[in-house]
Amino acid sequence: MSRDSLTQDESAPQSEADRSFWNYRYKFPRKVEAAFQAEMDRMRERRIYKTGLTAVLLYSAFALTDPAMVPDAYLQAWAIRFLVVVPFLLLTTWFVYKLRRPFAREMLLSAALIVSGISMPWIAGLSRHPNAAHFQTGITLILLFGNIVLNLRFRSALITSMLMALLYGLTLTRFGALTPEVRYNNLLFCLAAVAISLIANFRMDQDQRRAYLARMREIERNDELSHAVELLAKISAEDEMTQIANRREFDRRLHLEWSRARRESKPVAVVLADVDFFKNYNDHYGHPAGDDCLKRIASALRSVPKRPTDLVARFGGEEFVALLPGIAAEDAASIAERMRQAIIDLQIPHAASRIGPGVTVSFGVAAMLPVVHEQPAELIAAADAALYRAKEQGRNRVAVYEENQTIPLVRADY
Repeated sequence: MSRDSLTQDESAPQSEADRSFWNYRYKFPRKVEAAFQAEMDRMRERRIYKTGLTAVLLYSAFALTDPAMVPDAYLQAWAIRFLVVVPFLLLTTWFVYKLRRPFAREMLLSAALIVSGISMPWIAGLSRHPNAAHFQTGITLILLFGNIVLNLRFRSALITSMLMALLYGLTLTRFGALTPEVRYNNLLFCLAAVAISLIANFRMDQDQRRAYLARMREIERNDELSHAVELLAKISAEDEMTQIANRREFDRRLHLEWSRARRESKPVAVVLADVDFFKNYNDHYGHPAGDDCLKRIASALRSVPKRPTDLVARFGGEEFVALLPGIAAEDAASIAERMRQAIIDLQIPHAASRIGPGVTVSFGVAAMLPVVHEQPAELIAAADAALYRAKEQGRNRVAVYEENQTIPLVRADY
């Protein structure tokens, strides 16, 4: 499910939940609810071992008071604590997140709380000492631990709390030493603990949901920002019409490859391409047809170089350029010839051409091994001189720059 749908679906329920505390109908749609609960389970899983060991230590610590509270049965109390309850708590701590089904995990955690709660009246029932009547108040602490520290899901916390409150109320009737007023006070104390811990549990659930929504919206905003940055980078590096790299991107890449080639002592080759008699094409077929022609030529040129480091860009107007790092002039000329043939294979009609019935392209090739005193502009000028030579020799051909060839300072008008 997309984050867009999450934020759209949740805005209305969020407002309802804010208006009504007891409106527990505030839930996410099914798929988002599953994702939320999965994240909460991961959070609980990270802390379940510490929480479980804390529960074991706290429960075991009260064994120190057993000789005073149930002096006639403290050995049996220790047996219940350390042979039944503590092993069950340790087993639950280790095994709970081995279960894959969330319902099974909640059932096991609830069972651990109930077993711990049952041990209180069980131990108290073994003693005839007056202090035993107050022993089962430990159920209240277990309730608070389960609902707040362990942070059971609200429904599980509600059911577990009701069962333990019922258990506590039933055990109060077994102790005749307690007056009705004391029994009522103890029961009210337990029910108050249930209510307070459930409210806290519910509040935590709502806060976790709001925090989850805030995180998802922040992720969504970051994704949108990243997408906008990527789109901006693409726009700044791509020619809008031909969908290949633009002059700015070519210049950037040329300087990068030039510096790398200088460090690694490798050549850099450039192929300049110019569509033959393109002004005549525009005058004869119109500018929309000319734009379509340039798009097809750009696609054909881009399909020839295969390496990730190669770059084909629009140089300006009807001119294109290919950057070929690490390639000598002979290999670059071979690639340029394949490009020239790819344009011919397009068979784009050109009735206004002076050299043939279809659109053709002339190519100028140059390669240099960068040294300290040379600049990338010299490589472009060399390829430009080779292109000028190809035009002079009749167009629709590939010309390679030679060392003794003069590089014109000003571009000729083709």
